[in-house]
Amino acid sequence: MKKMSLNQLGAQLAETLAPPPPAAETKPAPRRKRSESVLLPFAVNPAARKQLKIMAAELGRPQQDLTIEALNLLFKHYGKKQIA
Repeated sequence: MKKMSLNQLGAQLAETLAPPPPAAETKPAPRRKRSESVLLPFAVNPAARKQLKIMAAELGRPQQDLTIEALNLLFKHYGKKQIA
């Protein structure tokens, strides 16, 4: 086995430990003016609420954007136009 220099070893270690490249981010839907939106009050269990808050923090996106994305995925699943 060939000896590696300290620099080569460091470079190989850096490659091995480097984080994976970020996944392609989806562009959030443009925010609508409040006058163009309506509120949808609904209840979810506390664990779902907590998970949504954590996801929003991890992704650096508002909870409302994630909820709108979820609505659009639901519409798409049922063959409807994604309009949320």
